[in-house]
Amino acid sequence: MNVPTDLERAIVRTLIWFSLTDHPVTALEVHKWMLEPEHKYEMGQVIRALDHSEYLQQKIQKEQGMYALKGQLPIKKMITHRQRRFIDAERKFKSLRRWALIFHLLPGVRAVAAGNTLAWWGTNVESDIDLFVVTEPGAIWSGRFWSVLPFALLGRRPHTGKSNPFCLSFFVTTNALQMEGLCLERDLYMAYWIKSLVPVVDKDGSLDRLHQENRWVETFLPNAPVRQIHHRHVPMNLPSPIFQPRVLEPIFRSVQRRRLPVDLREMANKDTRVIVSDDVLKFHVNDRREHFRDKFEALAERHL
Repeated sequence: MNVPTDLERAIVRTLIWFSLTDHPVTALEVHKWMLEPEHKYEMGQVIRALDHSEYLQQKIQKEQGMYALKGQLPIKKMITHRQRRFIDAERKFKSLRRWALIFHLLPGVRAVAAGNTLAWWGTNVESDIDLFVVTEPGAIWSGRFWSVLPFALLGRRPHTGKSNPFCLSFFVTTNALQMEGLCLERDLYMAYWIKSLVPVVDKDGSLDRLHQENRWVETFLPNAPVRQIHHRHVPMNLPSPIFQPRVLEPIFRSVQRRRLPVDLREMANKDTRVIVSDDVLKFHVNDRREHFRDKFEALAERHL
């Protein structure tokens, strides 16, 4: 077998990453989400390599304009799964759109974005609607309270048995938009997570600042663009109707810290899975970043 070019290796790395979730991708998506190329490549170069590279023909499977790594599920089955997940994700986004105005009105909340499997339109009926929330400095606990309250009252939180539950387990203030300190070594998941966030509300450009303050992501994903708010997500520009004196923030903090589950209290601030501070609230008990990284590295060693 010929020694692969940098472009061929980058394409294989990209397909390896998406194989971890059995997610076939188009040529456009291969180019958009290309992982660690030495430099940027044109779309035409990617298409030619996918269709004509002898090296890649031994590594990839293709069907209906989509590509996937060989040795995984048959690509026809992967395409069927992707179509089903897309339909489920569209239902979840429809539910999320109804809440855009509510998020816009919440005091202290500056931005809300959909993440994880929902950001990839890759959910199933059991998936949560995972949201990332940015608040004003000094308002993270009150911002979390007001964000979670409507879903708690309606029984739409995880583990309630209701369909399409809302999971709000990651909050930061605008002082903590730089995410590199939360990363593992070679944290590919965090890089893809940041670039894949789907804006729902952004009152003051906080999500744009998030991307500006995390330029390190471009060393992994130089082609990935910043996603913009979809026109169906943009609510009316209304002020928050709830006046909230900052002197109440310690009360919101005290009440919520006491109500944290035991496992969160035990794991808090021991590593980057669970962080509890006045600038970051990250409640990822089942943080799979290390699993994805190690599985990716094992597959990369086998195929590259």
